[in-house]
Amino acid sequence: MNSHNFYWIISCFILLIFNMVLLKNKTNEIMSEKESSLPEESIIDSYQSSFIDLLENDGLTIRDLTLLDMADNSVKTITELFADDSVIFVCRVSQFHCQSCASYALEKAIDLVEKDSTEMRLFFLCEYDYRSLKIFVDEHPNLIGYCVYQALNIDLPIEMRTYPYFFTLSKNMAVHDVFTPETNNPVRTEIYWNHISEKWR
Repeated sequence: MNSHNFYWIISCFILLIFNMVLLKNKTNEIMSEKESSLPEESIIDSYQSSFIDLLENDGLTIRDLTLLDMADNSVKTITELFADDSVIFVCRVSQFHCQSCASYALEKAIDLVEKDSTEMRLFFLCEYDYRSLKIFVDEHPNLIGYCVYQALNIDLPIEMRTYPYFFTLSKNMAVHDVFTPETNNPVRTEIYWNHISEKWR
């Protein structure tokens, strides 16, 4: 092999290595751009889902819902919860939800109410069989002092989505302010709470 051919092969090899490095860097750059865009897309999806939940559920009424009070095993109707004209803030959790999501929703609801001087009363309407609900309540001692009810078959479209949610309920049994708290987006929950606590103050 003459020196001319040798230098030509070496040059091609160096050029090949250089192009491979450029290609790898470009691939990494594209992947980074895709990863950085995911949170924004996720936030857009989250707001779109919330908007749909509001459209489908806002203003609907809850009628003839029977509740089992976990404090004393008494049976009530939903209308009996209203001793006055106050608004009830409801946290809805179910045995069909991801249990870490249910726990997060429960703890977040308590945190929101306790940090603010809202006149809304916090109620937990839970879709569990009796034994599972007793276990769930026992696992969450911060529920002590709050109204926890077994409530099966709430007739709202959002029930089909199988995740925990919040809403407000007024004496006319109208559902408003439907919202799904998300563990990965607590800021959105704070914005929601600031709005409804002012609205119902």
